[in-house]
Amino acid sequence: MRFRLITLVFVVMGFIANAQIAEQEVNVRDILESVAENLPDDYDITELIDVLTRYKKHPINFNKTSPEELKTLVFLSPLQISNFFAYLKDNGDFVNLLELQSIDAFDIKTVESLLPFVTLSVATEYEKLSFKNILTLGENDLVMRFAQTLQTQKGFTDLPGNRYLGTPERFQTRYRYHYGTIVSAAITLDKDAGEKFVGKPFDFYSGNIALFKLGRVKKLVVGDYTLQFGQGVTMWSGFAFGKGQDVTSVAKKDLGLRPYTSANEYSFLRGASATINLYKNIDITPFVSFRNLDASHELDFDGNLVQATINKSGYHRTPTEIENKNSLSQQVYGAALQYTKNELGIGAIAYQSKYGSSFITQTSVYDRFSFTGNSLTNVGAYYNYTYENIYLFGEVGKSLNSGLAYVNGALISLSPTVSAAITYRNYEKDYHNFFNQALAEASEAINEKGLYAGLNITPNKKWAFSIYGDY
Repeated sequence: MRFRLITLVFVVMGFIANAQIAEQEVNVRDILESVAENLPDDYDITELIDVLTRYKKHPINFNKTSPEELKTLVFLSPLQISNFFAYLKDNGDFVNLLELQSIDAFDIKTVESLLPFVTLSVATEYEKLSFKNILTLGENDLVMRFAQTLQTQKGFTDLPGNRYLGTPERFQTRYRYHYGTIVSAAITLDKDAGEKFVGKPFDFYSGNIALFKLGRVKKLVVGDYTLQFGQGVTMWSGFAFGKGQDVTSVAKKDLGLRPYTSANEYSFLRGASATINLYKNIDITPFVSFRNLDASHELDFDGNLVQATINKSGYHRTPTEIENKNSLSQQVYGAALQYTKNELGIGAIAYQSKYGSSFITQTSVYDRFSFTGNSLTNVGAYYNYTYENIYLFGEVGKSLNSGLAYVNGALISLSPTVSAAITYRNYEKDYHNFFNQALAEASEAINEKGLYAGLNITPNKKWAFSIYGDY
């Protein structure tokens, strides 16, 4: 948490250093602060900073943009994005960015947040893909960070069996490469406080190469990537917004296949995936992943090695954490099929995940219905539809031979300054899924029913009110 705050401070300091665009940078700072309230404590906020920084250098052309591109702007809701393209369809290209004020659900605060990241100018595109152009025309960004807590943490004291074996410094190196909008590459290296240097300078290594706009192949990623479909009931890796001050965040903006650029050591897939246009508005995204996870293990009654729990923290500081590192192999393969046209989007997904050792039944009462075995198949279907000022969304997921889970909801623009959200969810107690990040009160979307309703009221750019309840 401290590291995230330190990172945010340094980024904001770097932003406000340029006095000529100080007013726009205040918007950036406000966006980061408001978004942070909807994110889990362990989320690496630098992923959002990368997106905002790139759009400041290369603003989005509003007359040439796509729904997927606008979904990466975290302060836009799905209803606002749908209304944007409905306006563009009815009125043609924008002549002036001030036209944004005429779009339903676009309040003054939203418009001012957009202005630093958008343009109506036609940007220069590097469409010719060649090795020479990649070397000479691409953009390279390298960021190195250091953080250390000044006071001695408890983990570095003499705790038998639980003492941190490494040093208190945290190091992170992030390299990003972009060749226009058709090639990207990323490398992330990270060492957490308390981890030690054993044969290599960093504890976590991540990287990928991504290609875009290759004819029918819309996206191709080799290396680490994320998949985000529907409302997160069936397949969602990477970060996901939870309930927070923005009530419209309960409707997820699925981005499909994306290169992974975060320093979080758990929530990603490692292998290859591509999004391919099959016919007109129909796309398919096959994927395969092979990686090792951190997990605690023990022996069953027959002396076989079995898994008890998966460790999602990514920390390798104590003898136990080091022993559990990369102890469980995971294989994931499947595909998602999606149809998108105008106001309607529907999709289906199916995949299987296999593990090197079996999970066993836990003794705790709350673990009575937990997954057991070493192979799990999940299927699901999802939809979204915009009718005038109403955005409808939902998803149903099923783990074969066990439970069902579903969520449905709506976002409603009541006026330019008032938006409403309502969502109903029902997740059965024996619904099993290792990539489930649907809306939930608990940390996992399982064994839960709930009705969520809320209002966003933005009377002007200085005031914003949120009222919500979850029953």
